[in-house]
Amino acid sequence: MSRIPINLIAEGLLDELVLRQLIRQVSPHLEARVCYGRRGRAWIEKNVGIYNNAARSWPYVALVDLETNACPPELLQKWFPNGQNPNLQIRIAVRTVEAWLLADRDEFAKFLSIPVHHIPQQPELEQHPKQTVVNLARRSTSRIILEDIVPAPHSPGLVGKNYRGQIERFVIEDWQAERAKVNAPSLQRAIQALKNFRPVVPG
Repeated sequence: MSRIPINLIAEGLLDELVLRQLIRQVSPHLEARVCYGRRGRAWIEKNVGIYNNAARSWPYVALVDLETNACPPELLQKWFPNGQNPNLQIRIAVRTVEAWLLADRDEFAKFLSIPVHHIPQQPELEQHPKQTVVNLARRSTSRIILEDIVPAPHSPGLVGKNYRGQIERFVIEDWQAERAKVNAPSLQRAIQALKNFRPVVPG
């Protein structure tokens, strides 16, 4: 069976990687190609209407963070007051994509070298999942995790020098969406939507 080619839209490189892994794991009927965006949330908000129109001729899947918005339907109504093209699939991580990674609790605990009971059972209730990851990493018995994920003393940064590299390694090597969905309802919705996504590609 030939796969349906789609393009991606993502806030950043980590979001793109998670989206590609998600499609690879749960939607073998889709073939992820070019990714647009990767310039932050403001860029997507500015250009989402353009891609809604572009979806008439090519399907897109986007991954964005809910951040401080009240709920996904409210965000979608704000972005698409005149309706959303069915060829544009928008998946929203509550509150950020790190919550989806934390939701694979056993593996994330192994990755950080901490006991699993420290990992939140409902990571989507965390107001700042990225900060939660950093705070959990402070408990790690791994020197590499401490040095890479936790910011150095007196550093103005919110994360360590190789935060993204370590998190990307976890996504590629360990993260399993089907395990994580049990603890992340927005991920569970995303998985079901991607499994059912059958966009029309004009001939």
